[in-house]
Amino acid sequence: MIPKATTRIIDKELKRAKYASMVVGVVTRNGMVVESYLHDYYKDVDPENLILEIGSTTKTFTSTLLSNLVMNNLIQLDDSVVPYVPEYKQALSYEGKEVTFRHLATHTSSLPKDDVKTIRAHMKQDTSLKLNPFQHYSKNSLHEFLTTFRPSRPIGSKWTYSNIGMALLGIVIERVLDTPFETAIQTRILNPLDMKNTSFQVPKANQFRYVKAYTKKGEPIPPIEIPAMNPAGGLRSTLRDMLRFVRFQMGLRETNLRDSIELSHEGQGIKALKGFEQGIGWMIEQPKWSKYPIIQHSGNTIGFHTYCGFMKDLEIGVVAVSTIQLNVPRMIKMLVQHDGIINANIANSIFQHHVRTKNR
Repeated sequence: MIPKATTRIIDKELKRAKYASMVVGVVTRNGMVVESYLHDYYKDVDPENLILEIGSTTKTFTSTLLSNLVMNNLIQLDDSVVPYVPEYKQALSYEGKEVTFRHLATHTSSLPKDDVKTIRAHMKQDTSLKLNPFQHYSKNSLHEFLTTFRPSRPIGSKWTYSNIGMALLGIVIERVLDTPFETAIQTRILNPLDMKNTSFQVPKANQFRYVKAYTKKGEPIPPIEIPAMNPAGGLRSTLRDMLRFVRFQMGLRETNLRDSIELSHEGQGIKALKGFEQGIGWMIEQPKWSKYPIIQHSGNTIGFHTYCGFMKDLEIGVVAVSTIQLNVPRMIKMLVQHDGIINANIANSIFQHHVRTKNR
């Protein structure tokens, strides 16, 4: 299920990186295939059981939890979140209109991507934070930001990808359920999907399975620490667990979360990046080379790049995680969309091969 053309792309990516690893998994109704390219040796650990940082792919778990609250009639997507966090009313209001659950889940809340000013100040005080910039960004830091921020445009008027918005959604969900966010994700999402190796914290006993990431100079990159931003990007997982997650997304396994999952896939009529429509957390891509959409989300930390996507109509999903480093020219190309999301080229090669095979 991983064609030779894809293998050539993987080889090219790894050759222009240093000290890099990559694991790629493909899942269909007929089973799964995993290929790994590891810089380090992990004794007695199968590649699909290595622990990886999935970054912003965490948002799809947060949005599934949100959808679950909707399906259980605890909230409605267009309810204002202000009653749950009245201390942030001024940050969540503009000319009488207030931020709703839908706004937070679709990046239309008018909140910025990150609290860049505070993070830069922390990094100026401690240069070691260049490899872990959110380490000292606490829940109190987020609270201070949200008590002083004022929106500069109407709520819902523009799509702007926001880690702050997703972190706030986690806070609101905590108050709806009167349960810590991490506990709610565990009990309402991870446990029902039997994702036993997915968590926000990795126990010491499992640290030997944590994939090592490096800078181009060979300097080890520490595990990500984002105490205030877990709903936006704090989960660790394994390829096996993520492929299980994709199976449930495609309906290849039954779960009581089926309706919640389906709701998270619904397009919201909001244009995100070029060729992408925003779902509830998920991104819905309409590639030029296929009549079938790809529901996907990527995730980046300092050390890891994750792609998780699937073509529900064709029952094929791809998860690719790598520790390759990005140079400045490539980052610029990504920002202006002249180069794809990291690992998306690998996934698209697999999807295109599958589409061609189905059309024969």
